[in-house]
Amino acid sequence: MNRSFYFKFAVLTISSLIIWTLRDFILLIICSLVISNVICNLCNSIQTSLKIPRPISLFIVLIVISFIIFIVAILVLPPFIREFNEILIDIPNGLSKINYLINSNLNKVNDLIYGEESENIIDIFNLANEVVPIPDGATIAKAIQESFINIINIAGNLGSGFIKILFVLVVSLMISIEPKAYKEGVLQVIPKVYRNKFRLIFDKCNIALTNWTFSMVISSLSVGLLSLIALTILDVKYVVSNAIIAMILNIIPNIGPVISGIFPISIALLDNFWKPLAVLGSYIIIQNIESYLIMPSILKKKTNLLPGLTLISQFGFTFIFGPLGLVLSLPIAVVIQVLIKEITNNKESTLPSQFSV
Repeated sequence: MNRSFYFKFAVLTISSLIIWTLRDFILLIICSLVISNVICNLCNSIQTSLKIPRPISLFIVLIVISFIIFIVAILVLPPFIREFNEILIDIPNGLSKINYLINSNLNKVNDLIYGEESENIIDIFNLANEVVPIPDGATIAKAIQESFINIINIAGNLGSGFIKILFVLVVSLMISIEPKAYKEGVLQVIPKVYRNKFRLIFDKCNIALTNWTFSMVISSLSVGLLSLIALTILDVKYVVSNAIIAMILNIIPNIGPVISGIFPISIALLDNFWKPLAVLGSYIIIQNIESYLIMPSILKKKTNLLPGLTLISQFGFTFIFGPLGLVLSLPIAVVIQVLIKEITNNKESTLPSQFSV
């Protein structure tokens, strides 16, 4: 092995250590880039449709986004928080109902086999608790609440969390004002011979991220609306909150739909035995409608991710960045897939001008 190999290995090792040390900062930059991508594409769409200057279209986008956030914070968030706290209280009651239903049916089987005067020899929850201790209702509610707080809160405490949120918003706004200048500034770091290729790669990453955002918005809204309809028909408590949870968690493939189904199923257990089965069946149907009817209809706007890359990115970025890494795993995976494809492809293809930032 020559000195060149050791030099490259040392550079790669040092770079990896630097990235690992700055992983929280890198995650904030990624979050800013995703938000600025959404703002820039909305701005470009309005500018093209209305034939107005870009500063005016950017101002319109920011006003609309601010208005939506204000409406959500005033009208949607307070009742959602109240109902969500009630859901956390009712989930342990639902689990206790499972215990009662299982043991009552096992007792009937025991009476049928050994006679009504025999002792109840089977208690499924006590049997399982001897192997793996089952937490009580208060512990479960506290764990779920802390998990959601970790996902929503970027930092470990409120003060630094507010600063980081402010940092993300400011950086997103600054990039949205002059996206071309920032892109060209990054390109200055790349050797001149590769700049045109990387300029094309950046534009294709922008297209892929835009398509992913479009598909996720349509998919999440559809899942939220279908969940609202299904839970209303089944007369499950906290319909709006459960529909919002399903809509938000839909952006996390594989894991999100499973978590979102736990809440209404647990609440439905408080009513009767058949209702949670109906809720489970309705959520399975909704996911199939989303996968096989809704998404194929917008397939041209959807970036196809390799299933293996999706799963690897979810676990990998969650391990590296924490809960927020799980939320941002798909947009990061979209960009990585485009980067790998374009860097390994020597042919330069043309790019429609309307997609360039």
